[in-house]
Amino acid sequence: MSTPLGAIARPLALVDHRIALLTALPVILAVLAVGVASADRPSGVVRLSADEAEASGSTIRLLRQPVGGSTLVQVEPPAAGMSLLAVSPTGSKAALADQVGELSGTLTVAAIDGAQLRIPLPGLLAATFAGDASWLAVIDGRGALWRIDADSGGAEALADGPFIGSPVVTDDGSLIVLAVPSVEAPYRSSLMRLEPATGSATPLSDQELVYAAFPLDDGDLAIVAHEPDGTLVQRLTSAGEQLLANLGPGAVNVAVAGNGRIAFERDGEIFVLDAPGSPARSLGTGGRPCFGLDGSSLLVRRGTQRLALGVGGSVLVAADELAAFAGAVGCLP
Repeated sequence: MSTPLGAIARPLALVDHRIALLTALPVILAVLAVGVASADRPSGVVRLSADEAEASGSTIRLLRQPVGGSTLVQVEPPAAGMSLLAVSPTGSKAALADQVGELSGTLTVAAIDGAQLRIPLPGLLAATFAGDASWLAVIDGRGALWRIDADSGGAEALADGPFIGSPVVTDDGSLIVLAVPSVEAPYRSSLMRLEPATGSATPLSDQELVYAAFPLDDGDLAIVAHEPDGTLVQRLTSAGEQLLANLGPGAVNVAVAGNGRIAFERDGEIFVLDAPGSPARSLGTGGRPCFGLDGSSLLVRRGTQRLALGVGGSVLVAADELAAFAGAVGCLP
């Protein structure tokens, strides 16, 4: 689950983040450097077989269907109130929270065969599956980062952070995260690469307020960042940062597909840019766009539904509230 852009941007009216940069970054780096903790298993981890979940009335169903070159997963929980945090790349597992926020909560890892793991944590903000779905990167309510084993529920605290947004798990096992001075006042967010084995964190961008990061098909990263004249989308390369689009003021909830296509929300309307330099096209009303893995379709909120749209705006699937593209990163739920 990514933190809404508005929730990050609102504190900017109260704090000059350019001045804050001079004082916040050393503190953030210092906290990250000492944030490595030893592995431990949280007490109270519960494993349910499919039969046990059904007998207790707590079955969570995962319904997969192809949409273009992606897989849409609809999640049917046993009762209202659960939040969808992440779906694995194959759509065979989903991570849900009984509540999102700072209070202690339960992370439920539901499998498509009906089995479940329930893991108590000190709050839940976001989660992302690793590529093989064997573990999850989870940010708890305090902004601390955990590695959760998707088969046993074993938990390893990786760094105290604090972090916000959806972490990106790279192919080499490192994590791309957004470090902030505090979860309550994220007036600055720095893009970092965290090495779980050592706890070392390396800044990846000079941008002072990064909203989100998205993996691109060629191995680069696209980042969404705030500038005084608007919201920027940039490509991070070995040679530096390359501008892909300046979306101007008012653009929120930006999503970038692996093929570089960009979607964003402005004043309750969804817009798409097919390539750098192309004009923005309206897809009608909606919010919180998120691309499927092949970039040919996107999921948007419209009322209480999630609509899977083609990039031309046609409705491909109408889903209930808990739905996501398998493997989507940076824009859930």
